[in-house]
Amino acid sequence: MKKIIFISVLILLNACGYLPAAYYAQKVLGDSIYVKLIVNLPNPENSVQFKDSLNRAVISRFQNRLASQKEADSIITIEITNVTDTSIATNEQGFTTFYRATVFVTFTYTNKKGVSKSFKNNGYYDYAVSLENPLITYDNRYYAIEQATDQTIDKFITQVSYQGK
Repeated sequence: MKKIIFISVLILLNACGYLPAAYYAQKVLGDSIYVKLIVNLPNPENSVQFKDSLNRAVISRFQNRLASQKEADSIITIEITNVTDTSIATNEQGFTTFYRATVFVTFTYTNKKGVSKSFKNNGYYDYAVSLENPLITYDNRYYAIEQATDQTIDKFITQVSYQGK
């Protein structure tokens, strides 16, 4: 019974012409990628974390390999252009208890074919404020920016895949 279901699903996916996003992304970016980072000076830790997240996405989601700048088929330049914190909740005394971190990012890829394309994306994530311990607030903000940049990476993967269609 399990074999019949597996074969049915396999035939269905083949029949509809399904191809993973990595297939289309490789048509645009090639087999090897170099990620170049422009550091956001107010948030240097988040900038480095952002590059690491994109490197992981290149390997796992694009199914490509990382290469040096000279050997790469494509160069992706990333930059966190702005981070804003907006108060979204306050307590009875008027102190902010929750913020929304919104991150604005620019992705630019250039491949060996001479094609260059730029995308501006944003992502957001909410975080709690600790009125007793500012270190907790700092850690929460760092995590929120990390989650917001991960959202922008997801958008970028979709945009690049669409370019390869």
